Amino acid sequence: MQDFMTPQKHVNCCAKNMTLRPFLSDDAATILSWCKDKHAFRLWSADRYKDYPAKPEEMMAQYNGDNMYPLTAVVGDTIIGHILLRRPSEDKSIIRFGFVIVDNTKRGYGYGKQLLRQAIEYAREKLGAKQITLGVFCENISAVECYKSVGFRIIGEGSYLIDGDEWKEFEMEL
Repeated sequence: MQDFMTPQKHVNCCAKNMTLRPFLSDDAATILSWCKDKHAFRLWSADRYKDYPAKPEEMMAQYNGDNMYPLTAVVGDTIIGHILLRRPSEDKSIIRFGFVIVDNTKRGYGYGKQLLRQAIEYAREKLGAKQITLGVFCENISAVECYKSVGFRIIGEGSYLIDGDEWKEFEMEL
C-alpha cells in the first residue's frame, strides 16, 4: 500500500507544467535566496560576483548588454528556476548557458531537464543557435549528469581561481 503522506520524488509529470518567461527584476531576490551558503553560491556563479551574498541589483548588473537573454522558469506564478543565455562573441551562432539553477526544494522532479530543453529550443528557434556551450564545476556531479541527460557532452576541462582556491570545470557543448 502506498503512503500518500510521503511526497513522491523523481516524478517527471510536474515538469510539464513549467514554462520559461523573460526574467524580471523582481525575480532576482528569489533566485539569489536559493544559494544557502557561499559554496553553493560559487557553484552557481563562479567568480562573477565579488561577494556573497549578492544583492538583487548586482544580479541585474550581470545582465546589462544586448547579448544577454535571462529567463525565469515558472509553474503558474511560482518561480522554480533560472537560466541565462548569452552570445559570448560576435559569432551569433553560438549561445552560452550560464547561471543555471533550480530551487533546491524543487530538485528531483525533472524541472532541471525541462528548463534545459526549453532553453535549448529557445536558443535554436528564437536566437538561431547552431552551437550551445556551458561550463560546470566538476564537483557539481548532479548538474553534470543533468546536462548530459539532455545531450551535452564534455569537450574539455579548465579551472577558475575562486576565493584563493582552484576549482576544476568541464566545458560542455551540445
